[in-house]
Amino acid sequence: MDIATLARTFGGDMTLVDLTHTLTPAMPVWPTHPLFCQEVIESYDRGDVACNHAIGMSEHTGTHFDAPLHFVRGGGAIDSVSLHTFFGRMAKIDARDCAPNEAVGVDRIKAFEATHGVIENGDAVFFHFGWDRFWSELDDHPQFLSDWPGLSREATQYLLARGIRIAGSDCLSLDCFGSVDFPAHKLLLGAGVLIGENFARLGELPAFSFLITLPLPIASGSGAPLRAVAAFAADSRTNPV
Repeated sequence: MDIATLARTFGGDMTLVDLTHTLTPAMPVWPTHPLFCQEVIESYDRGDVACNHAIGMSEHTGTHFDAPLHFVRGGGAIDSVSLHTFFGRMAKIDARDCAPNEAVGVDRIKAFEATHGVIENGDAVFFHFGWDRFWSELDDHPQFLSDWPGLSREATQYLLARGIRIAGSDCLSLDCFGSVDFPAHKLLLGAGVLIGENFARLGELPAFSFLITLPLPIASGSGAPLRAVAAFAADSRTNPV
């Protein structure tokens, strides 16, 4: 589906929202992961004919996907995931009222379905905790790096029963801060479902939209940074995707 086809699908009033955080050396990362590094290799100011930077980062830097291999020995790597997984309908569940460290229960998902429609086989499901508001400013990073909410084991099992292809949020992890058993990671990745983390601007999306993602095809990668965009009809409560 190209942009023209998307525009026709959404009736000519298509809106695109970039769900990706910009990669900068100052951005927050998982405590055991390397910082994002960007080094000038060639520069016009140095008299070089071109501009070129070297970069260094974790596979799980910034807005990214976790592949099954991240938590499953012998699981699929990011470069082996079908391209069809990266495109399709996305449900956005508003969970901004969750308390710090709260594990989202099944009732919240059922309430979303009662209002907006049932989550279907092949959907992506993202939870908007509002945690991306702590991303940009250095003084807010301690808040971003602690006490985030996540998914309960029961909610994860419910989504798996729905047949979803991706689950994610705007937090550093889909499991609650301080989790030691990582039920969301182990269950979802064990079932071949990708996990999206550190997504941005989920609050600008309607209940359903069309998600477009392209992670880097890192050979044998446990995950990969990506560019993510949501498309939807600006004046429509439900979207034909």
